[in-house]
Amino acid sequence: MKLNDINLLGIDVGFSKSRLTTGIAWSTNGTFGAVKTHTDWERRRQHLPSVTAFSVIAIDGPLVPTGSPDRLVRTCEQVLARGAFQKRCKPGSSHFGTGLQLKRAALETAAQVRHLSSPSPFANAILGDVAIVEAFPNAFLGVLLPDQTFTKSQILRGKKFDWMYEQVVEVGRFRELLAVIGWNAPDLLQRMDAERDHEKRAAYICLLTAACAASGRAEVVGDAASGWIWLPPAILWAAWAVEAATRNLRMIGVGSHAS
Repeated sequence: MKLNDINLLGIDVGFSKSRLTTGIAWSTNGTFGAVKTHTDWERRRQHLPSVTAFSVIAIDGPLVPTGSPDRLVRTCEQVLARGAFQKRCKPGSSHFGTGLQLKRAALETAAQVRHLSSPSPFANAILGDVAIVEAFPNAFLGVLLPDQTFTKSQILRGKKFDWMYEQVVEVGRFRELLAVIGWNAPDLLQRMDAERDHEKRAAYICLLTAACAASGRAEVVGDAASGWIWLPPAILWAAWAVEAATRNLRMIGVGSHAS
C-alpha cells in the first residue's frame, strides 16, 4: 500500500464542550491539512476533506472493545506506564477520573467517523471491521528520543508533549520515520516542522500513527481484551524504550505485536 496513494486521517480528541480542543489532520490525494475545532460532529465534519473513505483513521484516546466495563484495566497502559516510561511519556489510566472521560470521548469520536473508515486489514484492530486505530502522541514521540535527551534538561509541567515534539523536529526524527515507512511527503514535513499549535501538532502525530499502521511497520502494544496502542516501527525506538518495554512486558506476561 503506497502511502501517497491513500487517504489517512488523524484526530486528537479533546473533550471540552466549549473550547476548541479537537485537532484533525489528514492526507488526501497527496495534499495535507490540519485544523482545530470542537468536539461535536456537526462542527467537526465541516473541516474534513471531501473523500468517501480513509484507509486508516488514528484517534488519540483509549479505544476498547464494545461493551467493555468502565473500570477495565488496560494492558497497553500498564506496559507504557512503568519504569523509564513513567516520568517520560506514560499514558493516564483510562478506568477512572479524566482518563475515563477521555475514553468515552474517544469512543464517541470513533462512532462519529466510523462510516468514513475503510474495512480493516488489521488482525488486531479493536473496533471490528473498520480501520480505526489508537494513537498516543506522547509515547509516539517519546520512544523516538534517546535517553540523553530526557536527562539533559528539566521539562516544565504540562509542556512535555510540545517539548518532545520540538526535540524530534530538531534532530530530524520525523524525516527518518517517513523514510522507514516509505512515505515521500516533503510538504508534510515542512508543515510539521513549522507548526506551533498544540492540538494541530497532536493531530499530525495521529496522522503519522495512521501512516505507520497503513505501512505495516507499526509496533503495536496491548491485547485483544483491552485494546492496542500503535507506535512507530521498532527499528526507530531508542534503546531505553526497548529495554523498558521488554521489561514491562515480561513483568505482566504479554507481548507486543507488529501490525
